[in-house]
Amino acid sequence: MRPYIITEDVEILMRKWTNQKSFCVPSHYFFESLQDRLTEYLKTIFKNVVMIKAKDLNRQLKKRIRLLRGTTIVSIDQIYNSTKYHLESNRIADFNTSEIIGEAERPGCPSLSKQIKHLPKNKPLVLVDDGCFSGATLNRIYELLYKEGLAVSRIVVGILIDRKNNHLTKAHPDVPLEAIYEYDKAIDWVCERDFFIGIPLSGRTAGYKKNGEIVPYNPEISLPYCLPFGDPVSTASIPAEKAIEFSGLIIKLSQKLWEGIEKLSGRDILCSDIPRLPKGIQRDNQRFVNVLQKAFLNLQEEGS
Repeated sequence: MRPYIITEDVEILMRKWTNQKSFCVPSHYFFESLQDRLTEYLKTIFKNVVMIKAKDLNRQLKKRIRLLRGTTIVSIDQIYNSTKYHLESNRIADFNTSEIIGEAERPGCPSLSKQIKHLPKNKPLVLVDDGCFSGATLNRIYELLYKEGLAVSRIVVGILIDRKNNHLTKAHPDVPLEAIYEYDKAIDWVCERDFFIGIPLSGRTAGYKKNGEIVPYNPEISLPYCLPFGDPVSTASIPAEKAIEFSGLIIKLSQKLWEGIEKLSGRDILCSDIPRLPKGIQRDNQRFVNVLQKAFLNLQEEGS
């Protein structure tokens, strides 16, 4: 039975954000309870839901990287593997459809070409990323590095799916590609953060094409994996007939997350505080959970 894979990261991201913004962070058990509600629901659809724990992925990536002496480690993902050299890159999605239109720098960062020019050239590079699903992103970054005269000696990923039909392995079969977890097939692979509205790095980054280049909106606009902000069918493989029910759950879980932080912190969290505002929500002084509640009620009315 093909797995539906989730990589845990919500607690890591929220602990970092609350510390930076002087909010109080809930306990580990609070995050586990949210995770349990999410996975219990997903199991009613997909049966085989695999949750890869952040500590396990982080530990095994670090162990693998320690063996790669005499190389420069370049990370594309700073959540599970924070390194001195890294590339701030992400996939960009169409504002209206949530469909991927290409890769670009993260909003507010230099272009990928400029970032690459600052990488050292005296040692072979090892690219490290959290995962390789279709392989399109890693393939593009590999080719950008090659054009700049940088030699990639090896690629290490947390998760690899369908090695034989992967864009990267098909285009560059001679490049060593190592994985901590490898699957022949999978229904989908989704980062846990993409199921929670407003948290850092959650959802797809909205952008557009200009003169043939992919450009992210600035300030950034997030397309969460739920209605009415994004499309859970194309982004998270949710069956169309479950889209409204699933989206309602995601909104409620997101409300509970932000309310939990508010309760501990003794103050409201406003839309202006939210690190990753979704499409259609203004960066103003409305309480964020109230805005989410309105979205939930509108969604229920639409589905009735």
